[in-house]
Amino acid sequence: MPHQRTDLKQIFKIIAISSGGLILAGLIAFIPYLSLPHYSDFSVMYFTVKSLLHGISIYDYPAQLIYIKTLVPNNFEFLPYPYPPWYAFSTLFLGLLPIQAAANFWFLMNLAMISLASWLVTPGWSIPRRIIGNLAAVLYLPSLGLLIVGQYAAPVLLGAALFVFGARNKNSFWLAAGLILMTFKPHIGGFLFVGASLWLLWEKSSSSRKAFRWTVIGLVLLVLFGFFADPSWPVSYLKSLNGYRTLPGVQSCGLCASLSVSVIKTLTGKGDTQQAVLIGMGLLIAIVWLLLSKFQNALKDPFVLICLLATVTLLVDPYLLNYDYVLMILPIIWLATRSRMVVILYFLPIILLFTGRASNFVLPLGATVIFILILINSLTISPVSHKITSTIE
Repeated sequence: MPHQRTDLKQIFKIIAISSGGLILAGLIAFIPYLSLPHYSDFSVMYFTVKSLLHGISIYDYPAQLIYIKTLVPNNFEFLPYPYPPWYAFSTLFLGLLPIQAAANFWFLMNLAMISLASWLVTPGWSIPRRIIGNLAAVLYLPSLGLLIVGQYAAPVLLGAALFVFGARNKNSFWLAAGLILMTFKPHIGGFLFVGASLWLLWEKSSSSRKAFRWTVIGLVLLVLFGFFADPSWPVSYLKSLNGYRTLPGVQSCGLCASLSVSVIKTLTGKGDTQQAVLIGMGLLIAIVWLLLSKFQNALKDPFVLICLLATVTLLVDPYLLNYDYVLMILPIIWLATRSRMVVILYFLPIILLFTGRASNFVLPLGATVIFILILINSLTISPVSHKITSTIE
């Protein structure tokens, strides 16, 4: 009972802080001098939820185009919404705001999620070091790219950090919350979700069993709520994803920063995500075999597990853009006290500022080196209790 009361106090404390932060962000969002780009990636989310508020299904692309043409310049290009319906519901309030205020608000929310993710996984650090870690997380080049264009990977990053925090503190609520957030952007959160769920089943503690039940209940509720966004949303969602592949540039993925696409470009001179999928699948099978046969002890540590899952995602997923590498923040933090080489890897993406997307390969190259460093440093890990008593300070 005392432990449960402590958990509830932590939950209410974080909810209160988050609510206060949202109110403050809402006020800051209307500052006229805070003018962030809004006709960028963020516009997909904004006009999707705005259409939903006007009774248009989130996957009804033709109806959305007709509605949006009444709101934007003629040369505006709007892409289909490629995410689960619960992501749209969680950001529905943004559609009530003017687009500039909504973009500002989303920027502040992303900033908060990146900062909180860094804070959650560094409980043993001193306050000054945690502050520096927060700044480093926000200033990491993929983070800056995400913040500027208003991309959508931050909830997955926060979910991964919450899972680590929940596992360390045996807190079922945060374990389940972390898993659910991983589903917001499935193509980068999928491996994290599957791997973390298997860890819960393997752990066999009361907190992990409870967290798994809460996750199942939460996902069932999200799936049911999804039918309010689209009466046949599972079918519509799959059709939308399939249609997304036919858009100009998606198949060749000239903007992609994935390892498999880089390999295909090197071999054939052009990108092809279908061929890249085969390379990614082969690499995934090899990595899973390696981890299960040689690094089982490392997989028992929740933070190492999440770091490995994040890097595996960035090694095998063919459709990755620069800002998806925001997931590297967690492995970099884990390595910060273990390898001096991590400093070089942290600054490696800066090359892109001088060479542009022609050097996209440096991101999967960095992820490969980080994956190897995690494996090398994890050899010293011995099976220990995951309980950590410190909480958010």
